[in-house]
Amino acid sequence: LALAMTLALPLLPALAEEDAGNAPQNPAVILAANPTTGYTWTVEIADEAVIFVADDGIVQGDEQPLTGEGLQRFELLGKAQGYTTVTFVYGRSWETEEEPVYRLAYDLSVDADLKVTVVATTFTPGGN
Repeated sequence: LALAMTLALPLLPALAEEDAGNAPQNPAVILAANPTTGYTWTVEIADEAVIFVADDGIVQGDEQPLTGEGLQRFELLGKAQGYTTVTFVYGRSWETEEEPVYRLAYDLSVDADLKVTVVATTFTPGGN
């Protein structure tokens, strides 16, 4: 049975999946998005040789299917032993001159068995 930890963000929950209280080999980050208004998450990876982030797309929420809100899931996959930062950026892709609404950074460690561990998180609200 999968358990979920919630990182409280203003109107924007982020979930890190866990399995029976133990960190999984490949943790996942689940973030609220609203693609019908253009607001989705993009990923910035500091060292792509260490980690790969699989974007599993957006799943519509059951509670408000007409609003376009959903959950965007990303799986963190180790590629090589090391340390890197993955930053999730929330905003509209065409608003390149605007500061993002949110930034959520995960400092990650990947061990020799390619197990990914979240070392620290940093949430930064933007200017919008």
